[in-house]
Amino acid sequence: MRLVNRPLALILAAAVIAVCVVVIAEVIGFAVHRSPLLVHWTTWYHWAGRTPWNALVVRVWSAILIVAGALILAVELKPRRTVRLPLRSGHDATDAAVTRRGLAGMLRAAATGVDGVSKVKVKVRPRRVRITAVAAARGRAAASPLTEPVTQALRDRLDALNMRRPPRLTVRVVPGGR
Repeated sequence: MRLVNRPLALILAAAVIAVCVVVIAEVIGFAVHRSPLLVHWTTWYHWAGRTPWNALVVRVWSAILIVAGALILAVELKPRRTVRLPLRSGHDATDAAVTRRGLAGMLRAAATGVDGVSKVKVKVRPRRVRITAVAAARGRAAASPLTEPVTQALRDRLDALNMRRPPRLTVRVVPGGR
């Protein structure tokens, strides 16, 4: 479930409950007093009885509601971002996967384990991983020899995961600075 859907579902549920409580109170009030209690709905009822379906106001509100419903439907049918990256498993009934955040943490740990790397920035996409490692020393001469060991450590970590579709790895080592 998307993060935005949860608060929206809560708000919608609260609104539906509030409307139900008002409707129940109105039905009881009309049965007892023969008059509205909270909402003066009799004017709406008489207006609806006088207004034909092809009136302009009905057409405009219908169009607005259709467009709003189509927009909500389009947003909900949009494919979700890939959060889990599948791993190979020994058995077909086993579903093994690693999250993008988990993979980023593993690759960050592998890159910072290389001597001379002080900080690592990892960006994981479903088909590509971008690593930017910051060398502890200043200057390009100190950073360029670190590219191969960092790349090898990251490839070893990706190979150990045994992913179904391993992402393409892009490694960049930049010199450190103050």
